[in-house]
Amino acid sequence: MGMEQRTFDRRNLSMLILAHMLTDLNQGAVPALIPFLVAQQGLNYLGASGITVAGTLISSILQPLVGFLSDRRSLSWLLVFGPLLAGLGLGLSGNLPSYGLILLAILTSAVGVAAFHPEAYRYANYYSGTQTATGMGIFSVGGTLGYSMGPLLLTFLVLQGGLPATVWMGVPAALIATYYLFQQSRLRSVRTAQQHSPQQRGKTNWPALSLLLSVIVLRSMSYYCLSTFVPLYLISARGFSTPVANSALTVMSVGSIGGALLSGPIADRFGRRRVLFGMALVISFSIFLFVFSSSALAFPLLGLASAALSASFTISMVLGQDYGRGNLGLASGLTVGLAVGMGGLSAPLFGFLADRLGLATILPAVAILPLMAAALILALPKETDEF
Repeated sequence: MGMEQRTFDRRNLSMLILAHMLTDLNQGAVPALIPFLVAQQGLNYLGASGITVAGTLISSILQPLVGFLSDRRSLSWLLVFGPLLAGLGLGLSGNLPSYGLILLAILTSAVGVAAFHPEAYRYANYYSGTQTATGMGIFSVGGTLGYSMGPLLLTFLVLQGGLPATVWMGVPAALIATYYLFQQSRLRSVRTAQQHSPQQRGKTNWPALSLLLSVIVLRSMSYYCLSTFVPLYLISARGFSTPVANSALTVMSVGSIGGALLSGPIADRFGRRRVLFGMALVISFSIFLFVFSSSALAFPLLGLASAALSASFTISMVLGQDYGRGNLGLASGLTVGLAVGMGGLSAPLFGFLADRLGLATILPAVAILPLMAAALILALPKETDEF
């Protein structure tokens, strides 16, 4: 395969993209599950946001730990158990009688998703060769596709068979887990061949990485508030039906595909920090206009905001690996896990405020968060261009 020269391994990267898609399929379905659970369990906005925080809390804690350990020894078996747990937890979530058990099922799914990502990002880096930005951007599309398919598939299944039909969500993840069960020997050999690469030997720029993590937290707060409350806002304020409101999540995720695909080439041409700054402004204005636009413009504006959110995530991930030289697993765990998870923890706070002030008041306030991120982006140091 010539991995020692860090060639672009299309075949194995493609399978990893598929695994990313089928794992994140389950995580992406959780926001679409919330309106159905609200109707069944009689949850308020605070209780609904608790469903989201169950996943983000475990992700925030577990991913950096997994990344830290994976920098010291191979954890390729997580590419098996990660997808398996992700599918199992979500599959059970619609078949349980109480809020507590539903939270436990979502937590199980979140453990699987969290365990999968640090090792998956590591191998995506390996398979990208010297084209790291391109490879990581394409790899991100796999997760975006999973997010976009998750709400659509879950809504279809629940409309056809009720909440118990969520059990079928676990089947795709089980299939990809089986594939990686028989790939363990090859994965370990790839890891061994990469031990002396610049990404493994380099020195971590902790001040730069810490500043970037703050940017990602603010970006994540914007994302989770939108994905959690937009369907509920469209139902309560715009009069949309639950299936149509949930389709907004699919529109957002499809918009993310374009953002992930275009972000790499655009950032390579104009500069990562410059594009990251521009995306923060786009996110802010798109959210603000969404609240005060007509219903006809709601979905296009959500798609634009999602494309900018996705582009900012992809660029941040590449910058995180650049700043995190020598600790790829930990850098991935911090950027994808801790920072994203900490942002997701804001959902209950916004839910608490929404119960008292209304979603029409809270959503415009969310538009301030990307502006705060933009100010921090201006302080980021210039990234290296060695990979």
